[in-house]
Amino acid sequence: MNPDAAAQNPPARPQVNQINRRRLLLSAAGGIGALAVAGGARWWADRSAEHGPRLWSTTAANGRLLLTDGPQRDLYVSGSDGNLRALDPRTGAVRWSRAVDSPDAVSAYLGGRPSAVGDGAVYTATSTGLQALDAATGEVRWQVPVPEWAELPAEQTPVAVGGGLVFAVHGGALHAHDPATGETRWRKASGAGDFLAADGDTVYTGGAGARAFDARTGEQRWVQETVPGVNTTPVVHRGAVLLTYAGGTATTTWVCSLEAATGRVRWQRMQRGATNHPLSAADGTVCFLSGTQLVGMDTETGEPRWTATVTLGLGRGESSMTTANGVAYVGTNDDRLFAFDLTTGSPRWQDAPDDLRSGTGYTYVSLAAAGSTVYRSSRTGLQALGTLT
Repeated sequence: MNPDAAAQNPPARPQVNQINRRRLLLSAAGGIGALAVAGGARWWADRSAEHGPRLWSTTAANGRLLLTDGPQRDLYVSGSDGNLRALDPRTGAVRWSRAVDSPDAVSAYLGGRPSAVGDGAVYTATSTGLQALDAATGEVRWQVPVPEWAELPAEQTPVAVGGGLVFAVHGGALHAHDPATGETRWRKASGAGDFLAADGDTVYTGGAGARAFDARTGEQRWVQETVPGVNTTPVVHRGAVLLTYAGGTATTTWVCSLEAATGRVRWQRMQRGATNHPLSAADGTVCFLSGTQLVGMDTETGEPRWTATVTLGLGRGESSMTTANGVAYVGTNDDRLFAFDLTTGSPRWQDAPDDLRSGTGYTYVSLAAAGSTVYRSSRTGLQALGTLT
């Protein structure tokens, strides 16, 4: 597909919803009150030594998590009931809730995908297109129809924010949308299933190769075709683009580091095990999770720093992993959470429910962490552990 040809056929002008702000705020306030009573954001009383540092727990929300980092943190949850909610990260109280459907059958229970936040809005993929919601109220600012949105794997986040624009991959192209109106600024040919990440004034795609584009103009800065099948969202950390692609067999995965400015391969290492888990990096260490093995590698050289053995969940569903503030976290499908020292790989603490059950339904586990707080979401609800900072 010719990128210039794609640019000659821009999508239809986005529909900007005109909503009575006072009416929406009043209805949202009523919904929040009902959710708070029904779900009950509550403090955990049991803080015994064998448990992790518990902060709060709620059954008012569960699903895919998006946590913003910075002076003012925000927590968004795409729920199994088809609602996208904003929660107070310090208390678990629901600030607002909006019905948002999911873009594909694979993750139909997730209620949309809160993929990115910027300019006071949260951007999410739905079955009919791309939506921008007001981050403070949940009001729909605009929506862009996406009739050719490909089915997306449950782990893919198809939206990113960078360089003052909103990016989404759909209709065989990478689109840059105006954050205020949703109108397309530019688009370039791309794989329908490309994974997406943005950092500063550059947007990166990973699929059949990796590419970098100028966020403002769409000009391709580099292409790296030696990474043949990127299968998780790239992570940008300390001037490097970290990604994974399938190894030569079904039981191996390559972890690769590309120079963010040029696309040059800095290092790549083969790891045992296949995975759909995105990498997670913090403090110069990148973590790779597959099955019962958690590996910490130096982001500069790729040298393994440590390997830790993690417990598989008793039920159906894969584990989840994230890193922040010197800690690597692994959450399992039976509501256990393990914290490892990011420098040494040694266990710090673990949390488990009082009644450990296997369960029969598939459990999607989502983790998000910033500072000294980690959030864990599963079918049973949402919990915060650590220290509020």
